[in-house]
Amino acid sequence: MAAAGIWYWRANSAASQIESVAVIPFSTAGSGAAPATDTDLLGDGVTEALIASLAHVPELKVKSRNSVFRYKGKDVDIERVGKDLAVDALLTGRIVQHGDDVEISAELTNVHDNNEIWGSHYAGKTSGILSMQQQMAGDIAGKLRSNLSGTEKQQVTKQGTQNPDAYQLYVKGRYAWNKRTAADLKTAISYFSQAIDKDPGYALAYAGVADAYAVMGSYGGDANEFDAKSKAAAEKALELDPTLARPHADLALIKMQHDWDFAAGEAEFRKAIELDPSDATAHQWFSQSLSYIGGGAQEAIEEGNRARQLDPLSPIIAFAQAEAYVYDRQFDKAIEMYKKAEADNPNFAAAHIFLSYPYLFEHKYQQAIQEMQAYGQLTGERNTIEYAAALDSGFRSGGWPGAARKGIEVSIAQHKAKTNYLASYTIAELYADIGDKDHAFEWLNTAYQDRCILIEGLRTDAMFDPLRSDPRYAELVRKIGFPQ
Repeated sequence: MAAAGIWYWRANSAASQIESVAVIPFSTAGSGAAPATDTDLLGDGVTEALIASLAHVPELKVKSRNSVFRYKGKDVDIERVGKDLAVDALLTGRIVQHGDDVEISAELTNVHDNNEIWGSHYAGKTSGILSMQQQMAGDIAGKLRSNLSGTEKQQVTKQGTQNPDAYQLYVKGRYAWNKRTAADLKTAISYFSQAIDKDPGYALAYAGVADAYAVMGSYGGDANEFDAKSKAAAEKALELDPTLARPHADLALIKMQHDWDFAAGEAEFRKAIELDPSDATAHQWFSQSLSYIGGGAQEAIEEGNRARQLDPLSPIIAFAQAEAYVYDRQFDKAIEMYKKAEADNPNFAAAHIFLSYPYLFEHKYQQAIQEMQAYGQLTGERNTIEYAAALDSGFRSGGWPGAARKGIEVSIAQHKAKTNYLASYTIAELYADIGDKDHAFEWLNTAYQDRCILIEGLRTDAMFDPLRSDPRYAELVRKIGFPQ
């Protein structure tokens, strides 16, 4: 009895000391009528659901999807991965599907001593996967925090839908959203919309639609259309489930980038972070917004660092973290951080676009052009390919002034054809940098009228330094309504 008591005390003491956890993507195996891809998505869904559920456990930090999914399909060394992710415990598991039957085994391991804190096995039909996830989340939360209140237990075990078809469509949508290309975002919206058709009360599916539309404007599409759709979806998600955090971050982006209601945007970001302090994306977007509008450089850096602490292996967050230093004019530090992140993520195309900005701001034009060309080659994105080719051609024949003229020519054509809704701002940057103030203000006013989302960065964009002493610049800043 004494030995059993000591074992019980040690096990529960270890669980109570767990302050951070990472859910490693569950390994999968299928047979019979279950295609491998379906089983794979089932594993992704269980992993993401547990991440979302455990985020509601009090005083428990949960690593986000971006950090853990690089371990998908790999053998995991508990101690090494725990150290890489800076967590106290890893949740690992395996899903085996035989036709309509599914078995899930899961273990929670302390990374410091490699001892198992908790383990269990679940079995049932694939149609009952939501109930299994609910039970698993409750069991783990109860092990980690034995004194959960009824409300806290309800938050942990709550599932967004009881419709298995809607759930599978939502999982497919999240899978596409995380790829973060223009084509994949459209695919994600299609899946989320189908999930809503299956279950019109599925708040997370509406949140998925909001997430997808919130970032589509950054890919050159019509942000006016996308932001309106993102706002409607975010508001619907919150109407269905006021406890969701991410829709507040979506609304914050819209208020910052499109409405230019910066105080309301900041309030929405703080609300999102209050509801889910572990949402690395909310911290990332807040950092970027603070960087662009200016006046809060130190907080922008702190938010970027916080996002990176929460999600240390996410490439997009690594580059966003460095971006805060770009807009604080710490160009050398930012370039150093970008190159490190680029080396760690050689296939992450957006790295090249991020790196091109400090090169431009430091007038290292040839390096900037090379980075833009690399982005175009990796993505096949037509607007960037045309723009980078024009800059390169102009630079070879006439230096940077020649490059800028060629870039302006291509960008005006893209703006006229309505293939690039960010072009007006880019044209203004180029005119400003070569000293043509009248044309720079002409195109800044066009960007203002277009409500181009990039104009949020007017006060901190180094390309506009030649304009800051001009009264027209002060008037535009006043019209936009930047905070003092």
